[in-house]
Formats: sequence, structure tokens, C-alpha cells
Amino acid sequence: MLLRKEFAKFMKYSLVGCISTLIYFLSVFILIEGMQVDPVLGSAAAFIIMTIVSFFLNVKYTFGSSITQQKALRFMTVSAVGFILNFILIFVTVRVFDFHYFIGELVTVLVIPIVNFLLNNYWTFQSQR
Repeated sequence: MLLRKEFAKFMKYSLVGCISTLIYFLSVFILIEGMQVDPVLGSAAAFIIMTIVSFFLNVKYTFGSSITQQKALRFMTVSAVGFILNFILIFVTVRVFDFHYFIGELVTVLVIPIVNFLLNNYWTFQSQR
């Protein structure tokens, strides 16, 4: 029963992730193509927008929680961990193993959502005891 509940929560988390990814790419398009923002700055701004939207959607939809400063800081910490993990996985895949970057992207798509979900589920949005 507990496993089924956690799986349902992971599926909600995944849906929020898909929505957040769409928002990221829409933001990239608007900022870089529409507003002629530098691609590096536009991508960074889109990442921040995506992370904020993801936080609010996850608070309410995925975890049915309330918004607090502590949860926001923890969520941003988990997002930074995911960002760093993404860099490490891509670096190792491309520079160490000399594989095509697409292999690294597949690895990150499989690993990072699970790591981020576990950290957010058991640390950021842990039940109040």
C-alpha cells in the first residue's frame, strides 16, 4: 500500500517535471528568440523560471503541502544537487568514457528525476512529525 502511494506521488512528480520542462523550453524560446537575450543568460533565466514553477506545482499538486521558506530553500538545494549531478554525469559520460553526449542525457533522464524525487519526498516535503 505504501509503495503504491509513493508510486502515485512519483507519477505526479513526473507530470510536474514534464510541465516544468515545457515551461523551460517556452521560456528559452521567448527569451532567446523573441527578446534576443544572450543564449547563456536566457537559458539560466529559463532554468530559474522552471524551478520556481516546479516548486509551486510540487508543493500543491504532488505533495499537498504548504509553502514555507524552509521548503523553498530545501527545494532549491535539491535543484542545485540535480544540476551538479547532471554536470557530473554528462562530464563523465562524454569526457571520461568518450561516449556521445546523448548517452549522457539518457543517463541523466533516468537518474536525476529519481534522486530529486527521493530528496524532495523524504527531506523537502517530509511529513511534519
